[in-house]
Amino acid sequence: MSGHLPLWAILYCGMIFASASGTIMISPRKDILYIISEYLSAAFAIVFFALYYGVIAYPEDIMIPMAMLGFILYQEIWVNRKLYAFLKNEDESPKERMFVLFFTALVFLLLLSPFLWIISEVFKHFS
Repeated sequence: MSGHLPLWAILYCGMIFASASGTIMISPRKDILYIISEYLSAAFAIVFFALYYGVIAYPEDIMIPMAMLGFILYQEIWVNRKLYAFLKNEDESPKERMFVLFFTALVFLLLLSPFLWIISEVFKHFS
């Protein structure tokens, strides 16, 4: 594409990095492997933006972005699975619990939409 990231993408990538830092801060795990893995997951997410906007060249093999996406999903879904226990808070009323679940899903979809779109565009490059 253009060879540089637009401002919105720079801000979004900053948000990805801040999210990784926040996840590390709230996680009960503080070992070096976990910290490196969380930042590597964030770096891979940022690389998708760099690929799409032509900051770095596309790899010749689709397996590289597939491995990056696989690692991101593994780290954020499997490794961090215990961080989402707050959704099981039994002390809240059913109405409050539904609000938390709805708000979490809404924020999740809104914040992930640009990232999912960039990923789909990167994979379209290989078709």
